Amino acid sequence: MTYLSDNEGKRFRSVELAKNLGYTESRNLPGFWYVLHKLQEEGVLDKDSKRCYGLAGQELPTYEDVIVQTKQFPCPDKEHYQVDKSYTGRITTHPNGYGFVCVEGFDDDIFINAESLGPAIHGDEVEVLVTKVPQTYKTQQSPHQRCEGLVTNVLSRSLEVLVGTLQRKNRKYVLLPDSRNILPEVSVRIKDAAGASDGHKVTLSDLEFTKSGIRGVVREVLGEAGSSEVEVSAIARGYGIDETFDEKLLEEVTSIGDALTEEDMEGRLDIRDKAVFTIDPVDAKDFDDALSVEVLPKKCYRIGVHIADVSHYVREGTLLDKEARKRATSVYLVDRVIPMLPSKLSEQICSLNPKVDRLAFSVFFKVGPEGEVMQHEFRKTVIHSKRRFVYEDVDKILEKGKGSFYKELSVLDTISRKLRDKRLSEGGLEFETEEVRFKLGSKGEPVEVVKKERLGSHRLIEEFMLLANRKVAEYITTKFALKDGTQYPSIYREHGSPKEEKIGILSNFVRKIGYNLELNGTSKDGTPKVTSAALRKLLKDVHGSNVEFLVNELVLRSMAKALYTGNSDGHFGLGFEFYTHFTSPIRRYPDLVVHRLLFEYEALRKRRKKLTASRRQEIGMVIDEVCRISNEREKSAVDAERDSIKLKQVEYMSAHVGKTYSGVISGATEYGIYVRVEEFAIEGLVHMRNLTDDYYEFDPNSYSLVGKRRKRKLQIGQRLKIKIHKVDMQRRTIDLVLG
Repeated sequence: MTYLSDNEGKRFRSVELAKNLGYTESRNLPGFWYVLHKLQEEGVLDKDSKRCYGLAGQELPTYEDVIVQTKQFPCPDKEHYQVDKSYTGRITTHPNGYGFVCVEGFDDDIFINAESLGPAIHGDEVEVLVTKVPQTYKTQQSPHQRCEGLVTNVLSRSLEVLVGTLQRKNRKYVLLPDSRNILPEVSVRIKDAAGASDGHKVTLSDLEFTKSGIRGVVREVLGEAGSSEVEVSAIARGYGIDETFDEKLLEEVTSIGDALTEEDMEGRLDIRDKAVFTIDPVDAKDFDDALSVEVLPKKCYRIGVHIADVSHYVREGTLLDKEARKRATSVYLVDRVIPMLPSKLSEQICSLNPKVDRLAFSVFFKVGPEGEVMQHEFRKTVIHSKRRFVYEDVDKILEKGKGSFYKELSVLDTISRKLRDKRLSEGGLEFETEEVRFKLGSKGEPVEVVKKERLGSHRLIEEFMLLANRKVAEYITTKFALKDGTQYPSIYREHGSPKEEKIGILSNFVRKIGYNLELNGTSKDGTPKVTSAALRKLLKDVHGSNVEFLVNELVLRSMAKALYTGNSDGHFGLGFEFYTHFTSPIRRYPDLVVHRLLFEYEALRKRRKKLTASRRQEIGMVIDEVCRISNEREKSAVDAERDSIKLKQVEYMSAHVGKTYSGVISGATEYGIYVRVEEFAIEGLVHMRNLTDDYYEFDPNSYSLVGKRRKRKLQIGQRLKIKIHKVDMQRRTIDLVLG
């Protein structure tokens, strides 16, 4: 351990390590291997994909993970494990060789040591036999001594594609997986390498699982490992996100004409003479939505929210539709957009580009002087956008009080503020999170980090999109039903109330840093729960403080995840009883389905017809599948975006090693402090071993580190100087030291 500490950051093959430590005689090696293996199993050392050992790297969770994912123990209404009984669950393996099996309905994971993993691989569904239940678990005192088990059977494999770097090894290649959770050796025969060579980043498919490891065939050569653009592509492939479209599908797209025909415009309201415009980010390529406003008598307004009519072009059951359903969402990575639809549709034919005629599905609102919605109407339309605004342009025009379409923008701004005030007063929440974007060089390398600023124009657009989504959901839910009262099926965006367990942890945390979260609501079983008013007060209390962004993130993470579902159970975060997604059909498949359903239901209503029972059942089955796929693909898209941002953050900071910056302590644990570098909104870790001015101990009562001799306290929210100490591109971590 002393040798590795003296050579921190370096990694050694086991034979090299034995030689350097003087274990040269064969009779001494078995004991050395045993100690090395035990240290790895205990997490003191780790072994990377190149089979090299070193001190365990700090692949630590974010501080939000540390707080929010802390488990309450014992967990109410959860089952408990028994020795010599088998359970089915999904396994998560660790780079150090061990794993954990999560079993639904149980209060803890089962620990699996390296010898007990058998043929199981990260993500597999496995059958596990529990071999040990510690006394502390039996008495329900604490979960610190975990239940242990043995994998007896692999029920199903989740791994279909591997992404990694090829390395030549004698007469074959081995793949060094990007995911360090993949433990077995992955080999590729020379004939299966598709022309790739040593150092290439590739994807593997046709995986064979053998006793000696995994063997696969190169499906795609991404390029040289380490290249900025290649590494982002690798992230996308790792989440099953494809950047290309099949040739047959592209042929189908080619057959769609650019110009509108009389047939296209039949039955549509022609508003091409109206003042319609879009407001989007400066780098936007697809324009889903546009706005218009007209003055009516008695200080009322007719506001139009015009959404690209993708359903006119993407017909149900076509190749294009099947591909869109499979992708479910466009993916916004740090250096590119991977669209749900081919660019000819997403950026041209469907996109509400300026100075061209486009088809739209419009929602018209009659709005009173105080922002009250008096009437609404849904119409298929033909529009002609007069101007393509960017957010910054709109803010400048409103600030100066003059400019293109100032009167219209001013009315929309005033109404949007009243809509927002009403929404917040009725239970809606508003979060202030800190996000960054990168200016990239010619090779995709980050050259500048820019904090995203939330502008008034962002809020303007947001309020009208929220209004349209809410009214569509409300209309479908309350207007359409079968003769027996059964509602017509639809897709909703559900957001449940926060889970009591996570809110309890959040309440405890904010109390220790000097704030209060009241738990004065009452759940169905009589236990305390949080109200939206209490959360809103907490967010208001921390506004402007050094912990504002941390608390905002923690509140977000403590809440239930928003999901697509066939049930209309409301949206807690927005404070809406009914909510769906209607306003982004170019980039979200559920929106496209909602467009189809609304049009179908309206057509039936106008003909005084009812939805047949068989058609209702058919739609219900489609909705179930769409919701399942969309929830899965949305999570993959969010995770890929997060990983691509993390990659660029680490890549950017690698050019700033040794430099000193101002930071704010954003977390404290027994292994060190998290510090957010203010200039870049990037977080790193000052490890306990790098706090050399004193011996620090973690104080769980105040979430701080306290020096034993000098009593210096390192507290969440405290400002301090830090220096970029070390950046690990492979693990994508940033190590800091005090400046």
